[in-house]
Amino acid sequence: MQFILLLGIILTVMSLAFIGIAVRMFLVKDGEVRGGCAGKNPMMQEEGTACTMCGALPTEECKSEPA
Repeated sequence: MQFILLLGIILTVMSLAFIGIAVRMFLVKDGEVRGGCAGKNPMMQEEGTACTMCGALPTEECKSEPA
């Protein structure tokens, strides 16, 4: 009985998360969820890796974000 209750809680929370993402996609202009750049990821900053989305280095501003 406890397993079914726990499973129900987990599925409810996951469903709410997916619904939240879907609502954001419909309400945001062009319906896309923004990604992050290398400059916002601490692991990428240490390695000095360029962003795979826009090509910006960790020391640069994201080239895909509107100014």
